[in-house]
Order: sequence, then C-alpha cells, then structure tokens
Amino acid sequence: MARNAQIVVVCEDVLQETFVRAFLTELGFHRRKLTFCKPSASQGDAKQYVSTETCRQLQALRRFPGQRRALVYITDADSASVEGRRAAVERACLDSGVDPSRPDEPVFAVIPKWEIENWLAYLNSQEEVDEQSNRYEKYRGRESDVYPLTKRLAEMCRQQRLPNAPPSLAIACQEYARFRSWSSGN
Repeated sequence: MARNAQIVVVCEDVLQETFVRAFLTELGFHRRKLTFCKPSASQGDAKQYVSTETCRQLQALRRFPGQRRALVYITDADSASVEGRRAAVERACLDSGVDPSRPDEPVFAVIPKWEIENWLAYLNSQEEVDEQSNRYEKYRGRESDVYPLTKRLAEMCRQQRLPNAPPSLAIACQEYARFRSWSSGN
C-alpha cells in the first residue's frame, strides 16, 4: 500500500471519523497522512455538510493531479438507498458547478444503510442485521469501542468474506477493493 498517500476523509460525526481512522490505520496508513473534515455542532445538517465538503475537497483533489491523494466520504444513507445517497452527493456537486467524481478518480464512498451502528452490530455478532432499522446499540461517548470491530472488518474485506453482511457493507467492501487497488499503485 502507498502509505505516503494523503487521504482526506469527509464525515458526519466523531463515530464515523473514529471508524474510518481505525480502518485506515489498520490498513497501514499513518495517522499524520489522514485529514478529517466533519461539521461542528453549529454547522447544521451533517448530510448537507458532507455533500458540500465532498464537492469542495473534490475540487482540491483535482488541483494536484498525479499526486498520491485520495478522498473518502462517509455518510449514513438513513431511509434512502446507498445509490440514492451517492446520487445526492453527485447532485450537490453538479449544483455547485463541480463535476461529480469519475470512476478513475481516487474518490471512495462509504455509505452505511440507515446508520453505521448497523454495521457495528453486524461486526460485533456477525449475524444478520436489519438495515431498515436504527434500533442498534449507539456508541456516543464510546467511540473507541469500534477499534476491534474495524480490525475485524479489515480482515473480512481483505479476504472478501462477509457472511450475512448487510448489503451496504458488502458495497463498501467493493469500494475497499477499489481503494486497495489505488493505494497499491495499480
């Protein structure tokens, strides 16, 4: 992996930041090479922030062609589909005059269906979870509890073995495969 790569992560909250930081660290990326953008409490709607900031960071990424830079954005799908949430980010870019990311660009979407706690519930038990529900255990104030779960996820994604995984997590592991290819320089 290209551990010298600079990675910008746009996220909704501390739990998502902790999840992605732990996952990327598990993959061998140094914490100093990771930059996180998340809204402050006064910035309003977190999903709107992710859409707007993703477009802004996409413009910045394009100013450095050929450099080892990537953009990761994570946002909960809530009641929308994963594809619908991705399309909302793309529409936000178009609305702000920014071309949406292209498949050949190092831009990676991580979109848990309903919320990331559904993924954490699966990783904790490896049993089926209902992605239409937001009834799973919350991690507010216990964000560091996700570290062993992200370690498990990294291994599962490496092996492409996710028994009973929520569909949105399976999609994220496909993004991981694309990310892995990018980070190894292929």
